[in-house]
Amino acid sequence: MPPNIKDLIARICASSMPKSRDELINRVMHPCSVLMSKLSLRTKLLCMFGTFIAAIIVLGAYTVSNQNTDLNTARSESQGVELSRQIMLVLIQTQKHRGLVNLKLSGQDTDASLKTLRSELNKSLNQLDTAIELYSEFALANPWKATADELRQLASGKIASNSADNLAQHSRLIAQILSFSNLNNETSGLLFDPVASSYLLMDVAIQKIPVWIENLAILRGMGAGFIKSGNIDFSGKAALISRLDGLRSAIAAATEMDAALKRAGETMSAEQQLALKTSTDFAATVRKNLLGENIEGDASAYFAQASLAIEKTVLLQTHLQNRLNSILSERISALTLQRNLTIFIMLAALFATAYLVFGFYRSFISAMADVGASALSVAKGDLTKQVHIDGKDELAQTGDALEKMNLNLSALVANVRTNSSMVSQLGQILAVGISDMAIRTEQQASSLEQTSASVEDLAATVKKNADSAKSADNLASNVRLIAESSGDIMHAAVESMQGIHTSANKMQEIVSMIDRIAFQTDILALNAAVEASHAGTHGLGFAVVANEVRALAQRTADAARQIRRLIDDAVSKVETGVEQINEVNLTLADIVSGIRNLASNTNSISTASADQSNGLAQISEAIRHLDEITQSNGKMAEEAKHASIDLETRALALTEAVSMFRLRQGTADEAHALVKKATALFHVNGMSTLQRITDDYDHVFADRDMYVFAFNRDGQYLAFAGNAAKLEVNLMTVSGLDGRKLVEDAFALGAVGGWVDYTIVNPVTKKIETKTSYLEPISADIVVGCGVYKSA
Repeated sequence: MPPNIKDLIARICASSMPKSRDELINRVMHPCSVLMSKLSLRTKLLCMFGTFIAAIIVLGAYTVSNQNTDLNTARSESQGVELSRQIMLVLIQTQKHRGLVNLKLSGQDTDASLKTLRSELNKSLNQLDTAIELYSEFALANPWKATADELRQLASGKIASNSADNLAQHSRLIAQILSFSNLNNETSGLLFDPVASSYLLMDVAIQKIPVWIENLAILRGMGAGFIKSGNIDFSGKAALISRLDGLRSAIAAATEMDAALKRAGETMSAEQQLALKTSTDFAATVRKNLLGENIEGDASAYFAQASLAIEKTVLLQTHLQNRLNSILSERISALTLQRNLTIFIMLAALFATAYLVFGFYRSFISAMADVGASALSVAKGDLTKQVHIDGKDELAQTGDALEKMNLNLSALVANVRTNSSMVSQLGQILAVGISDMAIRTEQQASSLEQTSASVEDLAATVKKNADSAKSADNLASNVRLIAESSGDIMHAAVESMQGIHTSANKMQEIVSMIDRIAFQTDILALNAAVEASHAGTHGLGFAVVANEVRALAQRTADAARQIRRLIDDAVSKVETGVEQINEVNLTLADIVSGIRNLASNTNSISTASADQSNGLAQISEAIRHLDEITQSNGKMAEEAKHASIDLETRALALTEAVSMFRLRQGTADEAHALVKKATALFHVNGMSTLQRITDDYDHVFADRDMYVFAFNRDGQYLAFAGNAAKLEVNLMTVSGLDGRKLVEDAFALGAVGGWVDYTIVNPVTKKIETKTSYLEPISADIVVGCGVYKSA
């Protein structure tokens, strides 16, 4: 191969070989990763769990199948033992039939025994046929049919005519029965038993002991015939010796398993000792009665002894079969229990696995659904959904992290929303304030403009006043002279009025004198009239004169009184005139003095007016500059107004942008709305609103961590939404809260209300946190509020 081709192949191999273990794993797992990427999580979990459960089912099914195989084998062996019992019974009866027939052929009457035995043999054959049909899985019916037919013929009396043929006929049938027994042992699995104890018991009871019994039976039949006939040849003795050797070998073969049975946990039984003793004694009897110089003994006794040895050996076989059957039954029970326990454990494991798998699947899918729902809620702006996944695994940690993220995001949005709401409210207040300031600035500019014009008018007026002051000075001098001459005239008038007043007083005295004279005249006239009446007719003329005098006196008194009134009135008027003249005199003196001062001050006013004119000119210039500054301030106020409106608009836009989020915490705009709702209700219902807030049956005054409350100047709660127990609490005693400062700040806000910041223990986190509450007075001594926690 050319070198360049080798280099190319080497580079390709080098480039295709993984450079690290991670790269190798990535390459190997790439197809699986591609497949997994195309499946949903639910499908992945179901596939994984299905594979796991299928593996458990396959493993459990395989284990149960093996246990069922072992159980079926044990049951088959137990059934084989039962069949072996039936076969051994037919074998024993056939052997006994052989001996009785041999005795009959030797001349002994055994018909009754044969009849009974043949009936039992037929019965045993029927039972064996039933058992073979019952255990049809062994397929023994066909192999047994020919032997069974021959045995039934034998039981019906079809026997050989001489002892040799009889022995051959029965021995052939017995050999077929033993062969069938071996077939049963094979098909039932007894020959393949894996357990030492049961295998050894099977080998002894089913394989070895039948040979032992057969040798005893042959010795019984042959020996009884020889004893009954009294004649035995060499071949007969040889046959007996051969059978004795076979018996010894069979016994040795059966007993040589004792050590192995002991090692397998089995013990020597009394039946075995008895079977050995009776068999050994019978063998000795055979040697004594048949192998000596002469035949001895009684055939019946010999037959009975042999039957006893066979019976004891059969008892040993039955004991071993019972023990074998017991072991197999225990094994069947143990295997049944083991299988059932395995099935139960497998089903329990399968159920537990399915339960755990379904629980994990349900928990995992539910957790993922919660996480997905939470993420979807966050995507939709709902931050109120809590994510709680039980456990300490990575998924639970992810859920906790997502919950913390939602909580922090909710706090962040709540903080933004609260601050934007407060900025919006402050922007609104600022816009109103700046608008008012702009209006006042415009009014101030207008006032300054008017003031400037007024100052200019005032300067012109002051200048005119200076000119007028000079004219007033001249006029004041003239007025002073006139006033002084008027004062002299007024003084003379006062003196004249005083003279008039003195004359009036004298006239009053004269009138008083006339009034007294008239009064006395009236008295005298009255007395004269009285005296005239006393004189009777003589005094009649005098009485008339007296009456006239009296009337004259009365008229005089009346006239005096009228004159007095006139004089009194004149005197009063004169007094008044004198007082007025005196006052005018004083006034004229003051006027003269004032005019003098006016003249002096007019000159000062003239000088001051000139100074004022100059000062007013400077003031007018200053006011003009102030007007320019005010107009500039007005423009700046207008710009600030637009900026505050823009700030309010942007704050509202930010509030609307974050209002789509449903938060776990309350926000400033929501707290403000709750307070406004409470104050509106108070304006309608009055003080009963406080109880309505505390009851809050329809939950309109409490939302998440926000609740409307009310307290007085003493810090005592008067209302607390949804929590009547709080009415016993005083702000001054609340831990972590400066209640006195909160109350002072709340009532210092005034009628419009506002926000107050303070620290308080959060009842949820048990930590001291900053809280801001919107407070608004509803009376002089009660405020209503609602607060939100401020995020750091």
